[in-house]
Amino acid sequence: MKNITKFCLMFLMVFTFASCENFIGGDINKDPNNPTSVPVSAQMPALTIALADNYGGMFSRFCSMLTQQVEGVARQWTSFNQYTGLAPNRFDSAWNNHYENTVNEIKIARTTAVDGGLNYYVGILDITEAFALMMATDVWDDMPYSEAFNGIATSSPAFDSQASIYDVIYTRLDSGLSSLAGAPGPATPGGDDVIYGGNTALWAKAAHAIKARGLLHQDNYSGAMAEAEMSFDSPSENMAFQYPDANNAGGWYRFNRDRTGDIEFHPTLRGIMTALQDTNRLKEIDQIFITDHTYMVPDFNQELITYREMQFVIAECAFRTGDSEKAHAAYLEGIKASFGRMGAAGYDEYIAQSDVDPGAGNLTLEQIMTQKYIAMFLQPEVYSDYRRTNIPELEPVSGSNVPVRWDYSSNEYLFNSNLTEGSVNMFTDRVGWNR
Repeated sequence: MKNITKFCLMFLMVFTFASCENFIGGDINKDPNNPTSVPVSAQMPALTIALADNYGGMFSRFCSMLTQQVEGVARQWTSFNQYTGLAPNRFDSAWNNHYENTVNEIKIARTTAVDGGLNYYVGILDITEAFALMMATDVWDDMPYSEAFNGIATSSPAFDSQASIYDVIYTRLDSGLSSLAGAPGPATPGGDDVIYGGNTALWAKAAHAIKARGLLHQDNYSGAMAEAEMSFDSPSENMAFQYPDANNAGGWYRFNRDRTGDIEFHPTLRGIMTALQDTNRLKEIDQIFITDHTYMVPDFNQELITYREMQFVIAECAFRTGDSEKAHAAYLEGIKASFGRMGAAGYDEYIAQSDVDPGAGNLTLEQIMTQKYIAMFLQPEVYSDYRRTNIPELEPVSGSNVPVRWDYSSNEYLFNSNLTEGSVNMFTDRVGWNR
């Protein structure tokens, strides 16, 4: 009887408070100082910086190590460098940051933007999601996506094929371009857009650059070249995030500060640059990896996709499709932009060497990809280039093969029944576009 009385009293209290709310109007249980929803203008900076942190953090370190731009020389990075330490748990932070701090936040922000008719925000978020999906599927291949954001409703989301994820990427890019070309809606991005400050024309160019990268992965050379030519007109238009200072520093500066001596410049890259008498660029990047490194500075400009990358895309695609003059011009422009990025002098003297510039009629794919390898120092895209072309030719640090992909997160093995231990062989299981 006592329990029934308690239940009735509770029901009465709930009914009374509900009725009171209806009578007074509004939700009297809401704390105005703790809103239940966040405006998209507050969400966008955080998710963008999380993307830059992940791309310039674990993605940059692992991809640069696997392609022998840098090497792990101390503590656990020694075993990573030998490939033996690349167990699933080593990919946990990159995986979690991708899903929790980036793509999930993009989806939440996008819903807010769509509901508010904020079309420019929707366009930017679509393009940002496309970039995030491509950077992830390029190392992990098939991934949970279509069922990945349903919460407890789908505790073991299915793995979507890389081909289907690429379809989503292109859909997002096209949708983003369409949104940016239309009416802006009641509010437009400004300082909350930490990449371009709300400049939708530059976001459109970035979308074309991202699409060019994807089409190149899929061997669509004419399509990739067309998209690259609609992208950036100069390095000033690069899709990049500028870290402000040592208190909010770039990923490599933080790593060198906290893990001094774990990673250093790789002899393979040093040997390639030395053979080409590439002394001016070499002295800018071949330094001891400490906080005084003149390239890995606190206010690092973390590039996501760049003008110089697009010039090398044009060079490769033009070479493969038989336009030697266009290939040559873009090749030289890519090298020039690299000298500018590294703050190096001596571009004219460098390209005066026949080993560097043999002329349009004698330019080779190996020369194009070698110069791109140098120019893209610390950029994760180098790993995709190497797997596509096998340039430069790398000697595996151990065993007979350089890993051709990453393993999945240990958490995914633990909690997703669609994945079983030993599902991935990093040395033989190529990603979809690399088979």
